[in-house]
Amino acid sequence: MRPRTSKPVTLGILGLLFVLLGTFLGYYWPILFRRILTQELVLSPTSKSYNAWKNSSAIPITMEFYFFNWTNPNELKIPGKKPILVEVGPYSFVEKREKVNITFNPENSTVSYLQRRFWYFDEKNSKGSLKDNITQLNVVTVSAVHKVRYSSYIMRSSLSYLLSQSPEIHVVRTVDELLFTGYKDVLIDLGKLAGMTDETPPFDRFGWFYTRNGSTDFDGYQNMATGEDDVRNIGLFKFWNHKDTTKYYKSPCNAVEGSAGEFWPPFRTEEDITIFSADLCRPVTYEYERTVYHQGIEGYKYSVGKKTLSNDTKRRYPHEQAKYFEPTTTTEDFFTAEHSGEVIESVEDPDVVNIGQCYCNGECSPMGLINITACRYGAPGFVSLPHFHKADPILRDQVVGVNPDDEKHNFYIVLEPTTGIPIDVAARFQINILLQPSNFVSTFNDVPKIYFPIFWFNLKSGTTDDLAYSLRQMLMLRSIGLYISVAIIILGLLLLLSIPTLYMVKRKREISRIKGKRALASDKKMENIYLDKSNVNDDAHTRADCQLYPKL
Repeated sequence: MRPRTSKPVTLGILGLLFVLLGTFLGYYWPILFRRILTQELVLSPTSKSYNAWKNSSAIPITMEFYFFNWTNPNELKIPGKKPILVEVGPYSFVEKREKVNITFNPENSTVSYLQRRFWYFDEKNSKGSLKDNITQLNVVTVSAVHKVRYSSYIMRSSLSYLLSQSPEIHVVRTVDELLFTGYKDVLIDLGKLAGMTDETPPFDRFGWFYTRNGSTDFDGYQNMATGEDDVRNIGLFKFWNHKDTTKYYKSPCNAVEGSAGEFWPPFRTEEDITIFSADLCRPVTYEYERTVYHQGIEGYKYSVGKKTLSNDTKRRYPHEQAKYFEPTTTTEDFFTAEHSGEVIESVEDPDVVNIGQCYCNGECSPMGLINITACRYGAPGFVSLPHFHKADPILRDQVVGVNPDDEKHNFYIVLEPTTGIPIDVAARFQINILLQPSNFVSTFNDVPKIYFPIFWFNLKSGTTDDLAYSLRQMLMLRSIGLYISVAIIILGLLLLLSIPTLYMVKRKREISRIKGKRALASDKKMENIYLDKSNVNDDAHTRADCQLYPKL
């Protein structure tokens, strides 16, 4: 006969197996989840993210333009009078992006492409018409005066004579002309007659987005890491216009580095992030601000701050790399006022480079401005946050009508830290033109020196409800695996804890059974006490008729 297996032993074995299984799953599930996530995030022709990256139709992108209407241009040269600006807009557009000429390079795990962008006017969400007239600084004239300030006497005299025939420093144009249609200007034609150089714009009209709608020329040739070799490299810019450096700044500020802005490595930390901007011809640093929630998803919020807007941002490089850098130079004079802002003490270390100053292009501007003169054909262009947010107060004091608000004017990116997916983006920059007096152009003799606000834009993008739901489901997958492992461990522990309980129950039953036998034996003894056996005939095996009575 086969012996029966003890139930406590069976439960002990099952409990131990469940504990081991749950521990194994809890330890290896994050590793498995990371591997699955990595495979899903890597950019390839077969990945889920490829179609959304190739064509942004499924992702809503809006571009809002706000113009500063100059209401008192005739008072520019009156001492004590400041330009009065009135913000108008938004003029809203729907933006679509499309990647073309896509080439995957498996030998170095990169992808090369050109980007085409389209803008479609959204009249419903706009406050105004594209036919609205806007009075603004004459950017073409101001740029021409700025560019010839070091030219020959003949060039400067010719420009001075030409501008004396049309002395207006402001223009009145429609929103459409200022943005996409452009407008003719005699100085543009004269510039072409003077001969094409690197600083001669290849346009026959002026407009901030003239010829950009549907063009692939402005964003340039881009080469980005796909993350196939290492997911930590996904989205990193490798080459821009076939080079890993630019011609606009000295080393090390000429490096092409940072993200392309669409893909980020997963498992983020609170460290700064960097994006290479083709419009600014340089990388831009975003600093961790705080943890926020967007559509029920936890995200890390990064925003543009002092590390991008300051002229005194230092960075340490490996010595073998830093010793080849060109020394940065700057002229520290700007107006006669002292600039506010945090001053970082000088570090006597040859490997520490003041990268803030090597973006100055000569004369450093106040805190809050990014000099883009070098990559905009020599025009005195400066980028800031809208309404000079986070900038030196001296910039706001020069004009009337700018009122910075962090909620409206901050430039931020919110990344989901586990996947690195951008869930909320608000790209906000303001375009300013440096207006300054000129000794050789009579029209500009008495003008004040002002970083003149022209317009600012607000590019908004983020996850749709469907994408947010899918992202939440994917993030729940990580938690579900951990919950299951914990549940299995708890079940195993309960099975193990049930063993002593079973022993106690069995022990109680055994004790009860023994007590029952003792009680039965005691009852039989009591019967013997009262039973009269004197007349019992054992031989006849018959029962005598006897009566129970107590013995005396």
